[in-house]
Amino acid sequence: NRQDGVDIFLKGSAVCTEQEYVPCPTCSIDDFADTPHRIATASSFYGEEDLIFVVKNYCDGAKLQLVMVNFATLVLVFVGMTLIGRHLKKQEILFDEDEQTCQDYSIVIRNPPPDATDPDEWKTFFDTNFGSDVHTTCCTVARDNYLLVRALVRRRELLQKLKWALPPGTSLDIPSLNDTARDLKQKRTMLEKIKAL
Repeated sequence: NRQDGVDIFLKGSAVCTEQEYVPCPTCSIDDFADTPHRIATASSFYGEEDLIFVVKNYCDGAKLQLVMVNFATLVLVFVGMTLIGRHLKKQEILFDEDEQTCQDYSIVIRNPPPDATDPDEWKTFFDTNFGSDVHTTCCTVARDNYLLVRALVRRRELLQKLKWALPPGTSLDIPSLNDTARDLKQKRTMLEKIKAL
């Protein structure tokens, strides 16, 4: 299939250019309603009925050998992807085992007594109750205070913004901030008062 006259972007595709019109006495124009360019009629010299010709391709088409090559390629790609996936999982486990983090040596106590908030008391408890080979390096008591921590972070962000906005050397303690806020409020123009609402 030389594909003569085919657009350069279609070269190497399944486009077949080895075609010719051949007689087809059993064909009808209705059979080629979707592809009218593949059928033609000619007047017969010997009879009243028109002769019907259709385009015939001489390309090989889908041979069994091509089907088997495509199928084998698909199987090879599937097997390769499966093996690569397994290999990556093993490498991930090996990498995780090589990386030592505090999470590998941490434990979490759920539902402790409400008054058990002293880290030293917990350290003593772990060191004395779990054998001589157990050593507690660091002990931290974390309370369920997410909202408080978030509010403290927000406060720190606002104080940092104030530090950048105020003149250098301005104190950021509560009485100084109250005085600064009162002074700014008194000096506001009408437009600034509306914007502050």
